[in-house]
Amino acid sequence: MPTTRRRAVALAALCGALAAGCQGGQREDGGTTSAGSTSPEEPVPSQTRSPAPEQTYRPVRFDDGPVFNEPLADDVTAAQLQRLVDEERVPVAPTHGGAFETMTNSLRALDEAPDVMIFGDSMTQQGIDPQVLGEQLAERTGSPVSVFNAASSRARWGVNRMVARYARSVDRLPRVAVLSISTRAAEDDGFYTSTVQRTPFSHVVEGCERPSSPVWDAAERADCEADRTDLRHRFALGGGQVRRALEGRPLQTTLQIAPGSRLRADGMIEHPSMTRAEVEQRSRTRLAERGFPGFPTILQSSIDEYTELVDLLEAEGVTAISTEIPYSPAHQAGLERIGRDYDAKRQKAAARLAREGGTQHFPVASYGDWWGDGSSRDEIHLAPQGAADFTEQLVDDTPGLADAIEARLR
Repeated sequence: MPTTRRRAVALAALCGALAAGCQGGQREDGGTTSAGSTSPEEPVPSQTRSPAPEQTYRPVRFDDGPVFNEPLADDVTAAQLQRLVDEERVPVAPTHGGAFETMTNSLRALDEAPDVMIFGDSMTQQGIDPQVLGEQLAERTGSPVSVFNAASSRARWGVNRMVARYARSVDRLPRVAVLSISTRAAEDDGFYTSTVQRTPFSHVVEGCERPSSPVWDAAERADCEADRTDLRHRFALGGGQVRRALEGRPLQTTLQIAPGSRLRADGMIEHPSMTRAEVEQRSRTRLAERGFPGFPTILQSSIDEYTELVDLLEAEGVTAISTEIPYSPAHQAGLERIGRDYDAKRQKAAARLAREGGTQHFPVASYGDWWGDGSSRDEIHLAPQGAADFTEQLVDDTPGLADAIEARLR
């Protein structure tokens, strides 16, 4: 049973992610949450222990997936769990959200490592289409090119580093990694520090020897060790995944998030689109309600995590390059009106992160003339058609990027 302090931390993290039964709020990566509803791709932190009687937590259900955050049944034995783990019929470990967990399942389920892997946050997860990128690169190389989108909601470079460590552990590192830098990507990865690194998934993938901190203390280290040695402890809130496996159902590699919204087996998330006028109105409303968000900044912690990610990839023979993904032209224009040279500062932060992290960088100033009705799902993220168009822009109109990928693939 966790201490009172750890119960409080888990509950606070859960409320912040679910926003169900808690106060409404705004997501870091630009999406919104509201009381009584769950944002479709919002990560849901797992608790590593069963909740105390006074603690409120909510299982998360999807139409075609397991129930996430469900306590493990008392009659499931360690031997049963070991068999499921050995046969890869359950995830490596429960983690901070159903979409992220499903993406990692899908990566492991690939027949072989992808040629190209994309890293980033939700803007990239929804904004670079791996199928389109593979088709475009195949036309250039004359051979099939497999691409996987490993970006995830709220992921900065601590989370992306963890994904690379996971890909290494399951022998799925690519030949080329594209690190997609969004507007806020050079800032601190507080989500990883406060929540993600404390999940069973992180414990199993990243180990327990980490610098001591207010978050990573003796109790957290003990919890980590238990996740690595005691399968009932590891899957304490993975009961839905375990039950699904024991029923003989396959491990989920796709997820129907909501009507019209889904996670594909190649890691990309699709959401319904908006008209240009709707996006412009959302941008105006956002800026009126929230004000100027401040200029893009870069923190040393972000540089350190980015550099560690690049070093890990290159040590394994992966070519790491970087590019950018901007906000919609409507939102960019609004930010420029409030804070002059906002986008120049965005590009400057991205260039510095790439320079100090040691990646060959291919900047993107804005979306092309293709952007319009149906391109975006909101003022921040692209819809599927916009993602396809932006992916083509990266290949055809971003000087040097496709050449750098092609050179490694030949």
